Amino acid sequence: MRCVKGARIRTATTCLCEVAEDRAEGFGSERERVYNAPDVGIVDSASEGQMMFDKIQHIGYLVADLDKAVAWFEQGFGATNAGGGAVQSSHAVPGGGRNAFVHFGQVEAELIEQLPAQPNTVGVGQGVKVDKIIHAGYLVRNAAEAVAWYVDKFDGVHVGGGASRRGGRNAFVNFGQVQVELIEPQDPSTMGVHHLMDHVGYVTQDIGAGITECCCRGFQFVADAPNTNAIGQQVLYFETNTSMGSRMHLTQLPA
Repeated sequence: MRCVKGARIRTATTCLCEVAEDRAEGFGSERERVYNAPDVGIVDSASEGQMMFDKIQHIGYLVADLDKAVAWFEQGFGATNAGGGAVQSSHAVPGGGRNAFVHFGQVEAELIEQLPAQPNTVGVGQGVKVDKIIHAGYLVRNAAEAVAWYVDKFDGVHVGGGASRRGGRNAFVNFGQVQVELIEPQDPSTMGVHHLMDHVGYVTQDIGAGITECCCRGFQFVADAPNTNAIGQQVLYFETNTSMGSRMHLTQLPA
């Protein structure tokens, strides 16, 4: 390699003749330290070679259990949990997750818990035999306008509707793999907003068996038997005093 004296930028290959010359300036000089740095493109001037970074702000650790990791730092280092939150998907954490920052002494560590690579299946298949949520029901001031909005914004399909069991009227719109029920009250002026969450419908393959199992668990229903709505679904609502005030119903889809 040919040496060019006075060159401002050096490659990672050590220029031996200049290192020897630099050592005459004093062992451990700024120039020698820069020349011997392992990185490509280091500037060899003391003035221009000032460090770009003040310090390492913190070290980040991926952990399997964030709460246990925080507790470990608190116990082992007397650390304080300084806060944290959700972590968005990134190269290091493809599925996203959550983090916490712990402080001890003059340093900081970031602890990052990744979301599991596979879906969490704990409890799936247990309890009441509910297959899926068939729809969310919304109270709306004007059912026709709400249907038009879902058709326009979501490319939805109006699949039917009619008189609501509480008076007024309803409509059902399908889009993608979901459905919404839009319910216009008998007196829309009683609504404080235009669009309000009302209930959720849970699908079971055998609504009779589902009702029996729920009753054994202490639930009550608004009637002894389900009714059939405008699109052929068998529906039976829970009594809200046994469902924590939430409106929900069991649903059996038409064959």
